[in-house]
Amino acid sequence: MTGGGPYNKGGHTQMGTKVLLHIYDLSPSNSFLYPVGLGLHHSGVEVFGAEYSFASGAGVFDSSTPRDAGPGAQFRETYELGIYTGSMSELRGAISEIKDQGFGPDEYHLIRRNCNHFANAFVWKLLNKPIPAHVNRLAEIGVCCSCLLPKKLMEQAP
Repeated sequence: MTGGGPYNKGGHTQMGTKVLLHIYDLSPSNSFLYPVGLGLHHSGVEVFGAEYSFASGAGVFDSSTPRDAGPGAQFRETYELGIYTGSMSELRGAISEIKDQGFGPDEYHLIRRNCNHFANAFVWKLLNKPIPAHVNRLAEIGVCCSCLLPKKLMEQAP
């Protein structure tokens, strides 16, 4: 192996490829919320050097530039969640299944079906484990309190 030990681009090892969860801050208030396990976050899952996420209007998409979620999203941290031992073909099949299970372009909902829900479903499909609970905790609280949230907020996606 050369340069960087047993890993190369995309976290590929001799045993498989790393599954990385990238977390982004969507609000400056996260600096106060994060220490108590809350925050308004975007997330993406990196496998084979591409980052997969979910957004309103776009549905499931991938980016060849991990850790760059675009304007309004500030990279916070990465979690190494495990090693995926399947093939790229199996990965594409998993994404297709997830799309069919409610992650289409018009199925985004701020608190019921967002990028963090997608990340959790995708990681579960690849590794049979969830993402860290704090990543989507604010949305889960929002589900319980949705009657208190402005209707306009519930109809629009960021």
